Amino acid sequence: MPVIPNLPHIKLEGFSSSEDYQYPRVVVDPFSIANQNRGIHGASIRAQLNQLQQEFEQLQNEPLPPNIVQDESIYVEFVSEWNFPLSFSSLHNDTARPKYQILKVVKEVDDDEVPSERFRTLVMMTKGGISHFIKHVEEYLDPSKDNSKTDENGQVVNTGPKHNKLFANLSLIQMATLQEFWSDGLLLPFPDADEERWWEIWFRRTDNDVFRTRRVMDNLREVGAQVGNSLLTFPEHTVRLVKATASQLSSSLLLLDNLAELRNPQETAECFTREGLIGREQWIQDLVDRTDADINENSVLICLLDSGVNNLHPLIQPFLPNGRMYAYNTAWGNHDSWDRGGHGTGMAGLALYGDLTDAFTSPARIRIRHGLESFKVKQFDVENDPELYGVITQNAVNLPASVQPDNRRIFCLSVTNPDFAFRGRPSSWSAMIDKLAFGNAENFEPEQLFVISGGNVYTNNHADYTDLNDTSSIHDPGQSYNALTVGTFTMKDRLNPAQNPGFSLLAPRGGMSPSNSTSLIWENQWPIKPDIVLEGGNMTTNRINVSSADELQLISTSKRLDQGFQFFGDTSGAAALASKMAAEIATHYPDLWPETIRALIVHSAEYSPAMLGNARNFPTGGNDKRVLLRRFGHGVPNLDRALHSASNNLHLVIERQIQPFQQVGKDAAKYNDYHLFQLPWPTAILMNELAALNVRLKITLSYFIEPNPGNRKWVSNFQYHSHGLDFMLIKPTEDLDTFKRRVSKASEEDADENDVINREGEQWSLKSARNRGSLKKDFITTSGADLALQHVIAVYPKNGWYKTRKSLNKANTTIRYSLIISIETKETESNIYNNVLTQIAVQIPGN
Repeated sequence: MPVIPNLPHIKLEGFSSSEDYQYPRVVVDPFSIANQNRGIHGASIRAQLNQLQQEFEQLQNEPLPPNIVQDESIYVEFVSEWNFPLSFSSLHNDTARPKYQILKVVKEVDDDEVPSERFRTLVMMTKGGISHFIKHVEEYLDPSKDNSKTDENGQVVNTGPKHNKLFANLSLIQMATLQEFWSDGLLLPFPDADEERWWEIWFRRTDNDVFRTRRVMDNLREVGAQVGNSLLTFPEHTVRLVKATASQLSSSLLLLDNLAELRNPQETAECFTREGLIGREQWIQDLVDRTDADINENSVLICLLDSGVNNLHPLIQPFLPNGRMYAYNTAWGNHDSWDRGGHGTGMAGLALYGDLTDAFTSPARIRIRHGLESFKVKQFDVENDPELYGVITQNAVNLPASVQPDNRRIFCLSVTNPDFAFRGRPSSWSAMIDKLAFGNAENFEPEQLFVISGGNVYTNNHADYTDLNDTSSIHDPGQSYNALTVGTFTMKDRLNPAQNPGFSLLAPRGGMSPSNSTSLIWENQWPIKPDIVLEGGNMTTNRINVSSADELQLISTSKRLDQGFQFFGDTSGAAALASKMAAEIATHYPDLWPETIRALIVHSAEYSPAMLGNARNFPTGGNDKRVLLRRFGHGVPNLDRALHSASNNLHLVIERQIQPFQQVGKDAAKYNDYHLFQLPWPTAILMNELAALNVRLKITLSYFIEPNPGNRKWVSNFQYHSHGLDFMLIKPTEDLDTFKRRVSKASEEDADENDVINREGEQWSLKSARNRGSLKKDFITTSGADLALQHVIAVYPKNGWYKTRKSLNKANTTIRYSLIISIETKETESNIYNNVLTQIAVQIPGN
């Protein structure tokens, strides 16, 4: 029996239950405490605290310039001993009006002969906060206050000084200067005191933001600072741009209690296009004649956040009317202002037709069912005062939606910044994209899908490929958790030797495109990026230098109508191709969530042989998996796989809501539920026809997090992400009760950040390498007989600030997730699709 293709995915309802969840405690890392002479060390700490108290009094009594106001607080830096942690929970008073509160945590690394690390923690303290720590150090010094416990023999045993975790690992407590607030010190030195410049200033939100904001504005204007109009708001921070010198900020903001961080403001990257080529009108007219514009007022729209679009181009005009052309600054106009062939216009062509090389050479008719919007976010060759690009992006989402609220949108962003994805750290821009993607149900703001280019690497020398790619970071805001970040690979391998004498291909067929940036230099806690890779073009090499070649590029539309089209590609072009794919899925399945569309794209992705080093087997080493993921994400997506199941390739699509945590009254938040799926499974076919054959199971979990940015990543209470989710699969030899106990040990207490779930025996390919970000995928190839027994899956919660930040009252929030489960066999005679379909009351999305 031949394979039956083009079957709709099965939207699965039911077959799940909510179960009580508590983290299964397995491994706990002990808190290391430095061995100190209590008397000497405690006296030193006490002296430092007394000095702080004196400095506080002096500051409060110093006369201030006219109209400058001051809060009764100071900023203090706590520095740990080398190779010992700080007791962060003891340094943070989580109340509406705190006496002391952590603002920023930095891990300082010394890579001399013996690598060492320590923590520098910036804390806001009131007079009462200083007194609190002085009282505690007195108790630390007093042996009569020592901690004790009763041992197994009933004897009372001294367990050390009171507050030992707090004080033993402290080496220094000192007044903070403005420089301690600088969060970009890894790559940018702190500015000179009298250098006038723009700053991105992060303020701590309080219980009276209106009053405190007015004080901030008054102080800044009083010292002659220029305050930008843009404002970003996050759960615990607001962000503004201010033009001033460091001296002006020191004499104004350090007097107030709500300063949190200083960062360098963001500038967009200078990037984009290659030289255009002379168009051929007959090619364009032929394609116009073969294109069916199957669109209406409710069609899915790709909103291009770019340099504007020339919508007079005949290939674009039917899909982008003047009424859907916008600009952040109306003085810019809506046209494509980029040089040469333009940039937004090239994005538009790929988002509609894909690579025009294929569209021109195909005799078939082309049906396009989605339209375009253009929101101009950057004017070429105009240097303005820096803006908060999070605000620009927010406007780009809100304005078109206010004009046409009923259209579903895919937002495509290819204007990126190479300087601000510091080892994966969220920026104000990437955090705003996460916020916009997450949505706000209370304000009727829906969830949104953002597709972002990873940012380009520019290779000039043969020796740079691929080392330069591995050390070039994904650009800001590509580190966004919720976005689909797109990198590049290439299948372009047809090189004309006569036109390129002495040159050969730089990248192998199926390998990394020379333009691809990666996340290999990021700190491990940040998401895996890029998420996927698509065609970005190739280059040539003579083993010394590299060069471009026409036949190795993509072709797209040009803003210059006399040329018609241009060479276009790299990560911008790949993002346009991914947006096209997302729009086609959203059109085919109009009711699926943005989280699900992202999941289907990633679920369809596969690695090429070149990505796997042409090895016969998938890599088993942890570092090899990490390199694979942080170079290529989950591989190359395939539209047909994303849209369709087949008789031997079954896809179950699941959309659910879950409340990960719960808080009752004033109690600390606890874990709440996990979801247990007992799935309809082609058990009979797996146990019989496919028992001894290889069958592939693949699972993708996609959800959006609510961001809470701030440079406090080393403190477990201050996760950037609101929550986490992951999945677990029953083992072939495991009964249901044992599996449920492995998922949730409800008899034990809540987990510590360092606890590890025991997954021994789960034969996943990626395993722990997948556990970063809000998009998780894994797969196994096993026998049909074993897979027949593995029809139970759990989706369970992981920690986040919804649980740990009690004062923000988000613990009882319900969130969404999407789960894609597929079973695939090469056996063409086995119809696993129909077998499952007969077991369920099915709801099939799409048309």
